[in-house]
Amino acid sequence: MSEDAFACDWERELRHAGVRMPQLSTAFEVGIPAVALAMFAAVAVAGAVAQGWVGLGILAVGSLPWVRWLVVGDDGPTWTFAAFALTPLAVLGFCQWFAPEAGLRGDVAYLLLSLPVLLLVVLVVAFAPARLAGGIAAGGYLAYGAPLVAGAVTGQLADPALAVLIWHVGIAFGVVAGYAVRLSHVVNAKVTEAREARTRQAVADERRQVARDVHDVVAHTLAITMLHITAARMAVRRSSPEEAEDALAEAERHGRASLADIRRIVRVLRADGQSAVDPVQPGLADIESLAESYRAAGLPVRLSRTVPEDAGTAAQLAVYRVLQEALANAARHGSGPATVDLSVSGGAVTLRVGNPVGATPPGRGSGLVGMRERVSAAGGTIDAGERDGSWVVRAVVPA
Repeated sequence: MSEDAFACDWERELRHAGVRMPQLSTAFEVGIPAVALAMFAAVAVAGAVAQGWVGLGILAVGSLPWVRWLVVGDDGPTWTFAAFALTPLAVLGFCQWFAPEAGLRGDVAYLLLSLPVLLLVVLVVAFAPARLAGGIAAGGYLAYGAPLVAGAVTGQLADPALAVLIWHVGIAFGVVAGYAVRLSHVVNAKVTEAREARTRQAVADERRQVARDVHDVVAHTLAITMLHITAARMAVRRSSPEEAEDALAEAERHGRASLADIRRIVRVLRADGQSAVDPVQPGLADIESLAESYRAAGLPVRLSRTVPEDAGTAAQLAVYRVLQEALANAARHGSGPATVDLSVSGGAVTLRVGNPVGATPPGRGSGLVGMRERVSAAGGTIDAGERDGSWVVRAVVPA
């Protein structure tokens, strides 16, 4: 992609994102044509001293595009502007050597005539699209260089080699200066785009984090609540009102706890300058109570753990959330006890959760996606699928 196409793309994206585009300063809008007109004034003074009155009229025509810029404002680099700005200067150059009575006559005036040409070359190389910049820069080179070379070839110049050399050094300097400004503009554009992309990515990551937290809380609570409701229904069938009441009370307790967790997440989201992640997060010390909550709801959980509790916060949270989602899936989709093995080896925490597959095995929904995102963020790997009639989730996270 060319740098001009790139500039159009990032400007369009920033406008769609509601970002206010930087505008050229008033000093630039007024200063550039003012400098150009000051150059024309210097040429005019030198031409008046040499009494090149006809040349002054042609010079005035060449200054009109710059006068319009100063009065009306900049329309951007165009072929029309270049043609009106350069053609009179080229005519003055040829008149200088082949029709002195129609030119500026003085050598000083002709030397100063190169300044507005060089200014235009710098501007188009800096800001114009590549094809337009190349065409206008070539036009500027020829507008002053062609008459100069013609005068040198025909013997009109006292020192033609030096004059031609100085012009080529000047035009090369103008191109290099313009390209330096252009490169700075493109680099600034890329930096701005990168900052906007990073901001959008941060917002997207935060939204995914909130979605994972809400899903973990709701899925866990619903799984346990449904188990307790099922236990209450079975107790009613057995005419055991006390057991039914206990089961419903447990379901109510977990529902209220879930609401409290969601309110806490919402409070953090609304707090200015704070992360969307709740600062109080569960870890390995809470795994036993997590397993016990499912046992109390009627899902047998066999827990085997040999992992220390001094693992990093990110590892502990990832392991806890994976186990939480795996047990919720076991409660919803499984048909038997869940077996949980937690161990550490080689500086990594390994979690394996398995349970017999029920009538509807877990799908590939947001729960499994959330588990993969959490484990990946903690630098680990995870695999989930059916093996020998059991649904097995295995996660390995650096401790």
